[in-house]
Amino acid sequence: MSEPDSISTVHRIAEAVTEAVRDGRLAPGQRLTEADFASRHGVSRSSVREAFRRLTADGLLAFEPNRGVTVRILSRREIDNLFAVRGALEALAVRLSLPALKAAPERLLALLAEMDRAVADNDMPAFSTANAAFHALFAEVADNPLLSETLTRLSNSIYWLQFRMLVDRRQVFDSHAEHRRIVEAILAGDAAAAEEAMRTHVDGSRKLVQQLPDSHFAG
Repeated sequence: MSEPDSISTVHRIAEAVTEAVRDGRLAPGQRLTEADFASRHGVSRSSVREAFRRLTADGLLAFEPNRGVTVRILSRREIDNLFAVRGALEALAVRLSLPALKAAPERLLALLAEMDRAVADNDMPAFSTANAAFHALFAEVADNPLLSETLTRLSNSIYWLQFRMLVDRRQVFDSHAEHRRIVEAILAGDAAAAEEAMRTHVDGSRKLVQQLPDSHFAG
């Protein structure tokens, strides 16, 4: 197998694991085996091993002696720390992207409309997809590769993937009002209000997660 093919295969396996966590098919604490993923995807165990290594570095997986690779479980304090960093970086992305998005808001407004439809249809998968694209747009338009890479790594950690399926659906949909406040501040050219709205939005997600029982967290 050539080097580019190997890189592509590792990326594909990493994406498959991330998607399985996002969809709730892999639960926090669940053990993963190289042989199982290699057989399921028709790839070498070395490619699976490298994908697991990358996801462990990103914080989605963990290596535990005598257990091997598992889906990582975070403590409540680690959740708070993660959301604090995420909120600060998302607010920065909003500030940096605001001039360009105010001048050309079409993509932003289209994603807002997608989330409107998903809420009206009670369609959580569609809402989650549009929500992820909404947040990714700010980092993309900010045109700061380091910021974008860091936010991507945080997104690939436990951040929201493992908890989206657990929190109350209505509360998740209710958070959509905060998306509208972010967009309104951007259209008004009010960077301070847009940043504050994003911080409030991210902290709202943290609070939803922290409402879950202790059994969902590491000791």
